[in-house]
Amino acid sequence: MIKVYSVEWCGPCQKVKKYLDTKGIPYEVVTVADAKEDRDVVLKVSGQRSVPVTTINQQVILGFDKQKIDEALKTL
Repeated sequence: MIKVYSVEWCGPCQKVKKYLDTKGIPYEVVTVADAKEDRDVVLKVSGQRSVPVTTINQQVILGFDKQKIDEALKTL
């Protein structure tokens, strides 16, 4: 299962989703608003409050890192 934690106005968040779309990889989007409670969800997953955070098979990827995303996708 792939989850992308993001906000609508985040450029790197959009890049992660577009990259997965171009590869035809399905994923779930977890929209994180600006409220502290919403950011706490990301904190529990990644240890930080910034986005994007992508989880692929329990692997946590911070930011838009194509190499790490590609490596994690090999485990699917």
